[in-house]
Formats: sequence, structure tokens, C-alpha cells
Amino acid sequence: MMIRQATATLAVLLLAAAPAYAQQVGRSVSFSPVQLVQPERVVRQTIRQAAKSVRFDVAPGANATRAVSVKTPRASGLSRTKRGLLAAAAGVGGFFGGGFLGAAIEGNRCDCDDPGLLGFLIGAPIGAALAASLTWVWTR
Repeated sequence: MMIRQATATLAVLLLAAAPAYAQQVGRSVSFSPVQLVQPERVVRQTIRQAAKSVRFDVAPGANATRAVSVKTPRASGLSRTKRGLLAAAAGVGGFFGGGFLGAAIEGNRCDCDDPGLLGFLIGAPIGAALAASLTWVWTR
């Protein structure tokens, strides 16, 4: 109980001291809004200057520049949907491949009713994850 009280007291003291420290550190930083006029040039404005430049006679977004989205070409040219379907199919194949490989590695070490089951249970998710992730990366 004493440790909880000490921890709570320390947390309250640290949280109380944080604003004072932030005020001392942040004195040289000016927090003014930034408006992009041109992509290459940044102009700093105060809130009053920004409020004076607001126009209500123009429709919103009338002279706003539109961002152009540039798509990077992929080597394979496959869409994300096709890549996802390929990765899912590879995951199913990797599930069974990894499972059978794990069962083969374990072999018949025990005198039980289900030899190789533990190897199958370990190898199946590993094979599925490897196959799906590698297929996703390789079909870029």
C-alpha cells in the first residue's frame, strides 16, 4: 500500500512540474500559424493577419490549389486486390505445406495415436505466415 501511495505522489508531482518546465524551455519558440502560399515558400502569419485575409464573398475552395496524387508504378503491375488474393492463396498453401513439413520433421517419435500432430500444429501457422507475407512482398 505504501508503494502505491509513493508512486501516486511522484506522478502528481511530475505532472505538476511539467507545465513550468515546458514554459521555461519553450520561451524562444513562437507559435504562430503557418500558411503555405507556394509549395517552396512558407509564410508565417499571426492569427489577426490570417483573420483579416479571410474573404466571405468567394466560394470555399474556389482558388484553392488541388493536390495531385502521383501513383508510383509497381514492377508487376498487379492491383492490391489481386496481390491480396494471391497472398491469401499462398497462405492456404503455406498452411498445409508448413503443417506437413512440421509433421515430417517430428516424425513418429512418440507411441501415441496421433504422431506428427504437434509438428503439424507448429509448422502450419509458420508456413501460412511466411508464404502469405513473401507472396505479398514479391508481387510488388
